[in-house]
Amino acid sequence: MGTNFDEKLIKESCVNICKVFQCSEDDIENISQLQAGMTNIVFSFNVNGGKFVYRHPGLGSELLVDRGRETIMQKVVEDIGIDTTLIAMDVEEGWKITRYIENRPFEYQNLNDMVRAIMLLKRLHEAPCKVRWEFDVIKKAEQIKSQIPPNLYGNFKEFIDIQNRIYRLYKLTKNDGIKQCNVHGDARDVNFLINKDEIYLIDWEYGGFGDPGFDIGSYICGGEHNIEDINKILFTYFRKTPTDIQKRHFYAYIALTGWFYMHWTMLKESKGQLVGKNKELWYGYAREFSSLALELYGNEVDG
Repeated sequence: MGTNFDEKLIKESCVNICKVFQCSEDDIENISQLQAGMTNIVFSFNVNGGKFVYRHPGLGSELLVDRGRETIMQKVVEDIGIDTTLIAMDVEEGWKITRYIENRPFEYQNLNDMVRAIMLLKRLHEAPCKVRWEFDVIKKAEQIKSQIPPNLYGNFKEFIDIQNRIYRLYKLTKNDGIKQCNVHGDARDVNFLINKDEIYLIDWEYGGFGDPGFDIGSYICGGEHNIEDINKILFTYFRKTPTDIQKRHFYAYIALTGWFYMHWTMLKESKGQLVGKNKELWYGYAREFSSLALELYGNEVDG
C-alpha cells in the first residue's frame, strides 16, 4: 500500500475499511490520495474486486459539521437520485466510504457541464421531501466567527464596509418571497462527479433547509465567472430570464456566499491551514456583488 499519507491515518482508515468489507488489511490495495487540505482528506482504494473512496474528516471539520444531519441529508438525496454513492458512514467519527465513480474534472466554462449541474441543483430544490433544520448563511458565518481568535478576524481590506453591506443585503433578501428548500451548502465544482453519462452531487456535510440562492452562490463562487456567465447560469436555473426580484436576490446571495467563505477561510487559517487562491476569489465576490446587489435593490452603497 504505497502512499504519502500519515501512517496513523492509514491504520485508522484500514481498520474501518476492514469492518465494512469484512476483509483483512492485506486485501486493501492501491490507496491513492484524491483530495486534501479543505474540510476532509479523501483517498481511493481497491478491495474485493471493487474501487471505493474513503473520506477522513479534516482539520477543524468537527466545528463546522453535524454528522447526524449529514446522514439524513444523504438519505434524502439518495431517494431522489442526486447522490447514490454511499456504502457506509460513521456518524460519531465522521468517516465515510462511497462507490468510486469514474469522473473527469468539472469544467465551469463547459456549457454542458454547467447545464447538467444547475439542473441537478434545481431538482434538489424542487424535491418534495424537506429536512427539518435550517441552513442560514449569516447564522452559519457567525457560528464560524465564534471559533476564530479575535486577532485573526477581519484581516481583509474594506472588511467593515463589506460587512455593513452584507448585513443590509441579508435583511433585504428576506422580503423577496423566494421559497426555502433543501440546499447542499457547498455546491462547488469539487463536489460534482461528472462523466459522459452520469453526474452526482456529493458531500452533504452542510446540507439543510435554506435559500436556493446559497447553492447558486456557492456554485458561482467556486470559480471565476463574469456577469455574462452569471446571467447565463441564472437563465438556466429559472429556464427563462429571471425577474428583477429574482436577479437581485441571487446577486445578493453571491455576495452572502462570498462572505460565508471568507469566514471559512479565516477559520482554516487560524488553524494553520492555507486556503490558497480561493481566498481572494471569495473576497472579490463578497466585495463586488455586495455593492452591485445593493444597487439592484435601489439602495445607496456606502464604502
